[in-house]
Amino acid sequence: MKCILLYIMAKSRSFSYIIILYVLIVYITYYSFESDEYFEQSILTRTLETDGFCVLYNPFFAKDTEDFPCAELNDAVLDSLPPDYVFIDYIYKIHDVALSTFHRDVTSSKNIYKTQHTVYTLILYKYDGELLSVCPNSHATYPFTWSNIVNIMGKSGTCFLFDCDLLHAGCNNKCRMRNVIQYKLCHKDDLPLLVQLHGVRAEKTEKCEITVYNLFLRKLSYFFEMPINYLFYPIMTKRESPDTIVGKIQSVIPLQYYNNT
Repeated sequence: MKCILLYIMAKSRSFSYIIILYVLIVYITYYSFESDEYFEQSILTRTLETDGFCVLYNPFFAKDTEDFPCAELNDAVLDSLPPDYVFIDYIYKIHDVALSTFHRDVTSSKNIYKTQHTVYTLILYKYDGELLSVCPNSHATYPFTWSNIVNIMGKSGTCFLFDCDLLHAGCNNKCRMRNVIQYKLCHKDDLPLLVQLHGVRAEKTEKCEITVYNLFLRKLSYFFEMPINYLFYPIMTKRESPDTIVGKIQSVIPLQYYNNT
């Protein structure tokens, strides 16, 4: 009788493993699916309320304005937000390199900094082609993500305004020239909670490379976004000295692929 029970238990465990493996395969297969979307469709269908992002376009947005948004862009963005939102004194330029790993903007997250109102990122693209990959509505399911990846293409002058807790990444644009400027906006009452962003002038210029390793990291960052952006965010926000414990941990993490300086 004991042998029969042991045999049944062994079979049950094997069956459980098979079920778990099957569920895992279905999960990976389903969430590996990515779709493409052109910016004209996004402008008409995507909203901050439903998707966590909206798309604005005007070729004049990309004109040189000494780094700060031109008047047309300034007005268009503030008109898209509730009253009393302001631009934070923050500018982040990205050249050539694609920040192609999926992340939430942990340095300006409402959930992390406990702001009263949503904090937004604005990204201005000054080139044509593949722009931004987003997971629609992932801001509403923080810290989890249940939506598939949408890759959006557009023209120079395309802007994305999105909730900082939306999971996103730079599109793989086959290493063509990139020219991107990022801004931050918040409600005026939350400015004191985001003092670490005030006066930031950051710039990232790195050589773009397309490798199997990079593509693997990109997909891995999507599947493991919860532990990376929720559990380990303290070591993702700022690069520390290599002599410190945190710095030693960071040395084995490919931080250059994330939105940090």
